[in-house]
Amino acid sequence: MATVRVIRNEPAPRRSDEESERSRHLEVVRPGTRTRPQFRLTPKTGVTLTVMLFGALFGVAVSHALLIQSQTRLDEMDKDAADEQARYEQNRADVAELESPDRIIAAARELGMVDPAETVWLTPDEAASAGVTDQVTGGDQTADDDADSTDTSYEEVKPYLGSTP
Repeated sequence: MATVRVIRNEPAPRRSDEESERSRHLEVVRPGTRTRPQFRLTPKTGVTLTVMLFGALFGVAVSHALLIQSQTRLDEMDKDAADEQARYEQNRADVAELESPDRIIAAARELGMVDPAETVWLTPDEAASAGVTDQVTGGDQTADDDADSTDTSYEEVKPYLGSTP
């Protein structure tokens, strides 16, 4: 459907005094005179700015992808750590169960061992423990001094090592 424009050469209707007072602050601007400076981009500047914008957006996308990959790896490591922690706790429970006195007594009975008629607890007296300390340290040092000493040679330790150097 075609549009028809009607051009009238009639003078504009007269405005009332009130309307003319409101519109007095308006001025007609002639072509060629500008009241503010215009900013124009050359095509080269426009292309440069566009390329820089796309480069920045591409950099943001790449850094976001790297961040997601790192977060995925971190999540996997957290899951592995939680699995190992659960395995550790299960192993501790298994060891505690295996070390329980009731289980040890039951295993001993299965092997044919019997309960003793009397339980004897051995406790060393102070004189005996002092004699052992003198024997270990040579009589002139305490056990703590011997543990801190670094003056042991290979010849002194060799009989205790066996076949390993």
